[in-house]
Amino acid sequence: MTRFQELIDNVSPITSDQNHRFHCAVDASWLQGRTAFGGLTAALLAKALSKDLESSRRLRALSVNFIGPTSPGNHELHTRSLRDGGSVSHRYGELICNGDIAVNASAAFGVDRASTVVESSNSKPEARPPEDCQDLPQIDGVTPAFTQHFDIRLAHGAWPFSGSDTADYAVWIRFKDSAPMDIYRLIALGDVPPIPGLNRVKFPSMGSSLSWYLECPNDVTDQATDDWWYYDYRCQAAANTYYHNSGQLWAPNGKLALLGRQVAMIFEK
Repeated sequence: MTRFQELIDNVSPITSDQNHRFHCAVDASWLQGRTAFGGLTAALLAKALSKDLESSRRLRALSVNFIGPTSPGNHELHTRSLRDGGSVSHRYGELICNGDIAVNASAAFGVDRASTVVESSNSKPEARPPEDCQDLPQIDGVTPAFTQHFDIRLAHGAWPFSGSDTADYAVWIRFKDSAPMDIYRLIALGDVPPIPGLNRVKFPSMGSSLSWYLECPNDVTDQATDDWWYYDYRCQAAANTYYHNSGQLWAPNGKLALLGRQVAMIFEK
């Protein structure tokens, strides 16, 4: 079982004279069904996309498409710079698995600029403390393998395959291992919770993310990844197996860490 940080640190240029093609690897413990956990593949791409960028250019937005399965093993990341402006750098990248594009992503990295406007109207919802919440059940053949790297507790709503009358729910999540917070670990946390809507159906229905869009409004890299983060996940529309979801991830200090949107499919059986 390979730790998350090892996989991120393993992203490296294929040759010393090329900064747009990188090695990466996926361990079987990070699978979600027959493909790698989307939070991992998105983080691997983000690591390659941020290559050679100044630290002041923080990730502001990341748009990810999950095109095909990413199997365990060694793969390539191909990136290119679209534009470096005075404030923002745009990057595009692809994860190549067995010669095919499995995941692609576009990212915007921007510097802080002086502004008289600060808007923070959202506040973390009230919720039961994590010590009073139920752990995600670990069931062979049902619970994805990657969840062994995280603690996940239900704050409200229902677990997948419970036949609930609402898709909306919230969880407390954290890494089981202790390592400094960075944007890659934050991306991974943002994809841990199950798709809203899986709790509306019964097993053995299956879910799959088509696209995932993230915004990073605050720098929360001073927070601990093995502390509890709160994820509020809601379904805003669903029909014909397509689910349109939105989520908010809150850091332990109460700051809004991520805003997310997702289009997913759930195949009922």
